Amino acid sequence: MDIFDILLPPLYLMLVLMIAYKYSANKLRYNKNYKYFLPGLIVKICGAILLGFVYFYYYEGGDTINYYNTATTLVNVLYDKPSDFFYLYFSKPHISEYYLMNATDNFTYWVKDDYAFFVAKCFVPVLLICGKSYMASAVITASICYLPVWRVFLIFIKEFPGIEKQFAYAVLYTPSVVFWGSGIMKDSITFAATCLYVHGFYWFFAERKLLAVYLISLISGAYFLISIKPYILFALLPGSTLWFITIRINKIKSKFIKFIFAPALISAGIILGVFLLQKLSGSLGAYALDKVISKASGSQQDLKQSYYGGNTFDIGDYDPTVSGLLSVSHKAIFATLFRPTIFDVRNIVMFFSALENTFILVFCVYLLFKLKFFRFFSLLTSHPLLMFSFVFSLFFAFSVGASISNFGTLVRLKIPCIPFFLASLVILNYILNITARYHVKDLNEVKKIQQG
Repeated sequence: MDIFDILLPPLYLMLVLMIAYKYSANKLRYNKNYKYFLPGLIVKICGAILLGFVYFYYYEGGDTINYYNTATTLVNVLYDKPSDFFYLYFSKPHISEYYLMNATDNFTYWVKDDYAFFVAKCFVPVLLICGKSYMASAVITASICYLPVWRVFLIFIKEFPGIEKQFAYAVLYTPSVVFWGSGIMKDSITFAATCLYVHGFYWFFAERKLLAVYLISLISGAYFLISIKPYILFALLPGSTLWFITIRINKIKSKFIKFIFAPALISAGIILGVFLLQKLSGSLGAYALDKVISKASGSQQDLKQSYYGGNTFDIGDYDPTVSGLLSVSHKAIFATLFRPTIFDVRNIVMFFSALENTFILVFCVYLLFKLKFFRFFSLLTSHPLLMFSFVFSLFFAFSVGASISNFGTLVRLKIPCIPFFLASLVILNYILNITARYHVKDLNEVKKIQQG
């Protein structure tokens, strides 16, 4: 620890909070929902700092430290040999050129793990402006990654005004998402990239605001996902396609024409989604469908080994084929969304995750019961954003649950879908309450009553 580790974290924290306070105070004059901006940012920063303490003093090592060490090593190369740095940072060095890193740490990522090395490079600019201080870098990382999340929060409250507090807890305050998705971690960037993608898609396609800033947001989100975790983009595409098609269908006023053309448009959307996935299969790398199936099958054999000490889950045996994988899809989805449960707990971190999962499970079962199961699923098509959130959550949960068998990995990898799944439950609960108040069946009838 040097002088920068002592002086910079509180200095950067005060600077960030002062800017955030001034920004939210100005916005609050026109939009009362900005009262959630500063609390959400504070929670995000606290999550990043807590993550660092847990990894340094509880785990005594791990991913966040490895990313920090790799980024620090690259910064040192920049100071010592700028030409080597620019080659390492912007080119594609060979695996045998590791000596250029001149690494002194016990572990640094390298090009043999392209995804992790890319993530480490993302943190280099942050460490540069933070004097290589871990905690100061964590504060800045959390602040940057918070902005896309905030934009998605604004989308939800724009589409469903009146339940801002519920969305705040679902999108901004969910404990596991705040903890795992805020610090110097791969998951912080991928969650922010997912929100960038959704923000750009919503304004460019749903709202038809054909501005460069929204297209850049969409493309940037997709780029970071392809570069770090391509399977997240894989999970986003089906929901995005249905979202786009539903918008077009809703513009048709004639119910008869809707009835005739809706199936054709939806089928065309599904075909388009499959076509895009095939075209992206090269970029998906290890996460391409055929490789996911092979990896998932291998994981289910590996998890039965004793060296995991029971910190695993098993979705059952199946053939390494698409049909075989689909046969256990319900178990994979359940594992991602609701596990670890209280009965799976092996340590304190799993305990807190289990508490959160128990709440989500109870909330989901409550809605299934109140909406009589079939209405639960029929209401999903009542709003494009609701349908997208739910479909994305299911596809993502299936992808992760089928290919991951370790709880320690699961609690981190699941975070991009949890806010969207929770938001979809919040929306369904809102629809349940408001339709019961007006004694109608769906939101369209409520809108007619409110307008008439």
